[in-house]
Amino acid sequence: TQWLISHQEKDGSWYGRWGVCYIYGTWAALTGLTAVGLPTNHKTVQKGANWLLSIQNEDGGWGESCSSDWLQRYVPLGESTPSQTAWALDALIAVHPQPTAALDKGICRLIDSVKEDKWTTVYPTGAGLPGYFYSHYHSYKYIWPLLTLSHYRLKYGS
Repeated sequence: TQWLISHQEKDGSWYGRWGVCYIYGTWAALTGLTAVGLPTNHKTVQKGANWLLSIQNEDGGWGESCSSDWLQRYVPLGESTPSQTAWALDALIAVHPQPTAALDKGICRLIDSVKEDKWTTVYPTGAGLPGYFYSHYHSYKYIWPLLTLSHYRLKYGS
């Protein structure tokens, strides 16, 4: 717990290694910290959640450029991706005891896009070697949203 807290970026995010990048790292940190019992009102948790909310796209989703990885700072993609939207939402679900307007907007984006298979963004969200190798896993646009939607339903109901 202390290691994660000490590695939080000043803006509230965490750098992640196997996914792109700050959205992925912040998802992993927030879900991990809350899973081990760090209170959701802890300043570290709140700072991470607020960072995610600050980078939410107008369409309700999230998207991050691979250039974040080698630049070592968050760079918005300008479009939402299914896996990054799911990661951000899953972290917010872990933090918020009740649904929020921003959370519901993201969930609606996820449901609508997955149901209609309307994601137009095909962009790698798996990170291999910074600046050299990134992966677009075809199944990510199904797996991560399904996991996130199940967490939403289990926590908040339908």
